[in-house]
Amino acid sequence: MATLVHRPVEKFVQAGEYKTHYWEAGEGESVLLLHPACPGANGGTEFRHSIEPLSEHFRVLAPDLIGFGKTDSPTRMLKHPAYVEHIVEFIKAVDAAPVHLVANCRGGLVAISVAGEHPELVRRLVLIGNAGGGIPPEYEEKALKPYSEFVPTRDNLKTSLERCYFDPDHVSDEAFEQLLEASERQYGAYSKLGGYPMDVPNLKPLLAEMTVPTLFVCGREDKVLTFEQAIKGYAMTPGARLYAIANCGLHPQLEHPDEFNHVVTEFLTGRMV
Repeated sequence: MATLVHRPVEKFVQAGEYKTHYWEAGEGESVLLLHPACPGANGGTEFRHSIEPLSEHFRVLAPDLIGFGKTDSPTRMLKHPAYVEHIVEFIKAVDAAPVHLVANCRGGLVAISVAGEHPELVRRLVLIGNAGGGIPPEYEEKALKPYSEFVPTRDNLKTSLERCYFDPDHVSDEAFEQLLEASERQYGAYSKLGGYPMDVPNLKPLLAEMTVPTLFVCGREDKVLTFEQAIKGYAMTPGARLYAIANCGLHPQLEHPDEFNHVVTEFLTGRMV
């Protein structure tokens, strides 16, 4: 029997004060894909190998966070709660609750807060390349520096990708151009603000009391948010599962998409043994 392929449809919706761009495909239980805060990141590019495969089983939604992709840019300096509120409003606007959250890096921090503060909205939580709920405050400035001081040029984007990937060749020429164009818009908006509108919250207390079933998926060779950090997050999260992928950096969904999509589907459908 042939597999039914659901082509993603590009859409916009008003989520709180932000006109929000997203991709949607499939039907069934909703799965929300939340991208990282890497330069040029957006839902469609960061989950380009997952939207269609996951849509064979679920209704898949891949929004752009505030200031990323085609979602409205911030008009003032923001901190973590603003991004959380935006996604809560998005979930309500597209009638997705209760939703599965599958989130990479910065998207994972947003997802932890949504699941921890609004468990009634969330079925299951998958954290990809996540810092175990944050980093010590004394390391925040250093951790944010590659993002806050990024200047959108080809060389700088190449350096950023080399830091995030085990094998940067996984980034096609087309994806590179998409990331570069998106980063120019993203950082152009930041320059108007006069600063970088993100912080790194400490979400370890939320992980320690998490009631939503949680899976950590991490790249063993992740240089940004190390395997050791993922283990710490996993160890403090009640009933959590951990899946590590070898020869992989910050983005398992892009470096090993077939394995990633299989593992996530097994977990979200309750079939993971």
